Amino acid sequence: MLLKSMPSRSDPGHGIGFLLADSSRMLRRIFNERVTPLGLTQAQWRALVHLSRNEGLNQVSLADLLEVQPITVARLIDKLVAAGLVERRPDPNDRRALRLFLTEQATPLLDRIWDIAEETYNVVLAGFSPEECEMLAEMMTRMRGNLTTLLPGCASRAAAAK
Repeated sequence: MLLKSMPSRSDPGHGIGFLLADSSRMLRRIFNERVTPLGLTQAQWRALVHLSRNEGLNQVSLADLLEVQPITVARLIDKLVAAGLVERRPDPNDRRALRLFLTEQATPLLDRIWDIAEETYNVVLAGFSPEECEMLAEMMTRMRGNLTTLLPGCASRAAAAK
């Protein structure tokens, strides 16, 4: 189905994909600039945020979420452990594996990250009504769901869920 809002080939700068990617790039850049004074790299704050949402992940799962190689995450976690923000704990089900957990020292840093996120979104969404913000989130959630059906291994799970 071709949407009426889809751009012509002569006007690709107004396509949904371009607008999403460009907005995402700008948002990530602005957010990263606002978080840098906390002494964190983009990779570090992203890892902390993912761990705050999924404590107990192993390094391979975190690498998948960050879309990097496991060896890259190992070095990243080494730095976060050295900074006292993350700790590795043995996996109770697999003595060869380690699970990742945030330390208490990470809590104030994450609180500041969430504050920066809220401040950033208040600027980004200025002029949008609360209803429009909710509608945008709902539409993007549906879009993400549609996209997962195109990822390898996800199409069969999506079909089974219907």
